[in-house]
Order: sequence, then C-alpha cells, then structure tokens
Amino acid sequence: MQLKYLCLYSFFLLSVLASSIDRHKRDVLDLHHSGGTKTTTTLTTARPTTQPTASPYPAASSDPAVIYGGNHITPENGVLAGILIVLGLYLIVFGFRSFRLTLAVGGFVTFGLITWVAMTNNQPYQGYMNNNITMIAVPAGLGLLGAIVYALFWSISIYLMGAVGGLALALYILCCKENLVITQVPARAALLVALPVFFSFITFFVERYVLLFSFAFLGAYLFMVGVDLLAHTGYLAGLKSVLDGNGYHRVIYVIQSKTLAIIIMIPILWLFSFVWQYMYNKDMKFGVIFEPRTVVIEEKVIESAPPPPAEPAPVVVEHTVKETTSHS
Repeated sequence: MQLKYLCLYSFFLLSVLASSIDRHKRDVLDLHHSGGTKTTTTLTTARPTTQPTASPYPAASSDPAVIYGGNHITPENGVLAGILIVLGLYLIVFGFRSFRLTLAVGGFVTFGLITWVAMTNNQPYQGYMNNNITMIAVPAGLGLLGAIVYALFWSISIYLMGAVGGLALALYILCCKENLVITQVPARAALLVALPVFFSFITFFVERYVLLFSFAFLGAYLFMVGVDLLAHTGYLAGLKSVLDGNGYHRVIYVIQSKTLAIIIMIPILWLFSFVWQYMYNKDMKFGVIFEPRTVVIEEKVIESAPPPPAEPAPVVVEHTVKETTSHS
C-alpha cells in the first residue's frame, strides 16, 4: 500500500516537473521567434464590490405636511377631527350615564381603529383609489358595524370597553417621550396587548370603577387627538410611530411645546371627567338607572265611632204592702 502511494506521489511530481519544463521550452521558442522580446500578459480578475443601494422608502420626516398630509387642515382631517371631538365630549360627559349608546361608541372606535391600522399598514405608495375618501369611509363603515355589534352583545362588549380604555392608556404612555417610551417593537407590542387584557380582566371584579376610568380616559384621548388634527401639534406622529409600520409613512416624533400641551391636557381632562361622572352617577351601576318614583301617601281621617247610648238608669219600684187588720 505504501509503495502504491509512493508511486502516485512520484507520478504527480514528474507531471508537475514535465509541465514546467515544457512551459519553459515554449517560452524559449517564443522568445526566439519574436526576435528577443516577449510580452507577458497578466489577467486580473476584478472582484465584485458591494455597492450600497438606495432605500426604496422615503426618509423619515417631522414635517407637518408628511404627518398630516398637508400644511393646512385638509377636508378629511377636518371631518375626522370633528368625529373624534364629538365622540370624546360625549364620553367625557355622558359616557357612564348612557348604556347602549356608549357601547355603540366603543364599538365604532374599536372597529374603526382596527380597520384604519390594517389599511394604512398595507397602503401602496400610490395610495388606494380615491385614497382620501377611502381612508375615512371604509373605517367609518366598519365602525358602524362594530357599533351595532357592541350594542347588541352588551354582555361581552362591557368587558371590551375596559380593554379599549387600556389600549388608550398604553398609547398615551408610549407617546410621552420622543422615539417612544419603549423602543423595542416586541416589548411595545407586549404593552399594547397586556394593558387591554388586564383592564378587561379586572372589569369583572370592579366594573364600576374600571368603566368610569375607561370612558373618561378614552373620551379625553379622542378629544385631544381631534384637537391635534386641527392644530398640527405633532402628536399624531407618535401615534403613527406606534400603529403605522408602513415604510412609506415613516415620520419622526418630536415633542415641542404644543405637543407637550396635548400630553398634559389628556390627564387633566380625564381627571375632570372621572370626578364629574362619579358624582353625577353616584350609587349607580352601568346600565342600571334608578328612576325616582313619587310615592303618594293618602291620609284618611277615621272618626271614632260615637259612644253607645247610655243605658237608662234602672227604675226601682218599691212595693209597699199594707196590712189591714180587721177588728171584730
């Protein structure tokens, strides 16, 4: 076996040596035929280099024209702001007092928000057909469907109203800082899921207080977001950073003095609404209204019966017996 390997190794060396000698002979012949000059051509293989390619998405911006779709109040933003302000005022003042109407408002907000998030995350660069109308009409239409569902299935939607309040609180917490309070997307998603689930769970035990908190906070949040759509404070950029993952809609969330005013006013409005609704609906349960009833007490004067007539005094008859004695 060792002899075999030795023969193979010897054959390999001889082949290399022979090829080297043969190449040297060809070089000598070429040098002789070319008159003593020889040109050696060296081929250099260029290695491909990786060139950074431009991102297909536009750069993130804090320009109000990018955040709000224009430097001025657009018609669609005006309509949306009006809807949010009206719904927010209703929840701030009468959220706990009404029952099915409040549930309908919660269903409208829930279904509308879910639809808007789904549409804006899948929106192409050119937008949808009739984009401005579509982005309002479709969420509003499905929001009406959600309002009907929440109003009919109230035994379940009561707990979902607590979840909506938890979602509003999670969004508020995240938007209290530039670049958001939680920068990691998985941790951010965990907060957006955990708070609604927690609020929905504790509604089962302390329904009155959780619903009071949810109606007051959701109303304050909707109202101030509607104001932001009109005032262009920049707070909408925070919401888009949380809910909008579309690369064509990248924005930079910058907290300015106007943005800080929105952040401060939300808890102030919530506190006002919570105290007001707690006092106005004292000793009431959600959906149970005690109507005051007038109790008429009829007083009847019962005259005492006249005393029975007095019995006549007994007449005593004295009988006098006279004895007559006869004399003879």
